[in-house]
Amino acid sequence: MKLIKTASGKIILSILVLSCLAIIGVRLRRSFSQIRSVQAYVNGEIILVRASIPGELELKSEKIKLSNQLEKGTQIGTIKSTVENPRVSVLKIENQQFKTRLQDAQQQLSGVKQQIQNRTKLMNLFRQQTVTQKMLQTKYADQQIKQLEEEIAGEQVRKKVALADAHRLASLAKEGAETISRSENKIAEAQQAEAVVKEAQSRIELAKLNLEATKAGLQLEGTRTLSYPETRVLELDVELTDLKEQERILSKQIQSIQSQLSITSKELLSQQNVLVIAPTTGVIWSIDSQPQEIIEANKSIIQLLNCQNLWIEAFINETDVSKLVVGQEAQINLNNSSNIQWKGRVETIRAGTGRFEVGQYVVEPPPEIARRQLPVRVATVRIKVDWQKTPRFDDFCLAGRSVNVRFLESKS
Repeated sequence: MKLIKTASGKIILSILVLSCLAIIGVRLRRSFSQIRSVQAYVNGEIILVRASIPGELELKSEKIKLSNQLEKGTQIGTIKSTVENPRVSVLKIENQQFKTRLQDAQQQLSGVKQQIQNRTKLMNLFRQQTVTQKMLQTKYADQQIKQLEEEIAGEQVRKKVALADAHRLASLAKEGAETISRSENKIAEAQQAEAVVKEAQSRIELAKLNLEATKAGLQLEGTRTLSYPETRVLELDVELTDLKEQERILSKQIQSIQSQLSITSKELLSQQNVLVIAPTTGVIWSIDSQPQEIIEANKSIIQLLNCQNLWIEAFINETDVSKLVVGQEAQINLNNSSNIQWKGRVETIRAGTGRFEVGQYVVEPPPEIARRQLPVRVATVRIKVDWQKTPRFDDFCLAGRSVNVRFLESKS
């Protein structure tokens, strides 16, 4: 019985030992099967701020310091042109030509405005004369009507007197005191006065019509003719229409010249004195030019690190490339700091890093072959990281820092 117990104890102990070894083996297998980076570091987008023109550089010394953050649109400095610039010469000539054209156009416009002012004064004068003439013509017509009315009144009196004399002479003729011919003469005289009255009444009606026509600026008798003031008003109206059209054309021409002059002046100023502006928000990574330095066009002034566009560059053994896929999860640890961790995903996988340049028609042998060394075959994996929050600016947003990358097994 003691032997059985001893045997069974040994069996149980063996099972326990084998189980522990199996667990340890599985864990070791998982650990060794996971792909880890040979080397990895934090990379980021670098934006070069270049000089647009050649000249002397002036920097804002209080802002331009390494690891300082610059907001988009911040003035970095200015460049004052100190060299002969062919474009500046052309712009100066164009600028002077535009100024001359502008001065000529403004003088022409001033002359046209003076002519408009003079013609307007003349027109007002002749219009006043036209009004005065109509008023006088109206008074003249009224006077004619009054004269005719007085003439009618006189003829009517003469008619009455003639008729009275005719009746009186007719009575005397019956008595034999007068001849019948004298009575008939008086009757004829009365009839003649009646005819004169009718003619004067007709002339009054015509004079009244002429008066109404004069008030309306019309003419009833003969071909319509204009007085000199009326003729001059019409002529001046045509001249003013032409002058105002010239004024409108000259005003538009002046606006166009002023616009072109403004454009050339701004370009001339930009060619002589240029502001250097931060194109985006970032951290100063490098200062490539110094204050008071004479720089060439397109030379780098500073380099900005865009902390909104950071990623991980990880180097792995080329034999492990087939085990990775785009989108695979990765765990990143900052070197010497196991507490700082991030998660990321594989974006790209590229082999042949550092050995040759893809696209060359004639490929040189890799350096390790030329030096007869053991080949180092690595692939580059770019990893998009969930930073959770933007790294600190005063630490260059961790750019260039070494990290450890462990690629997690795909769930599929």
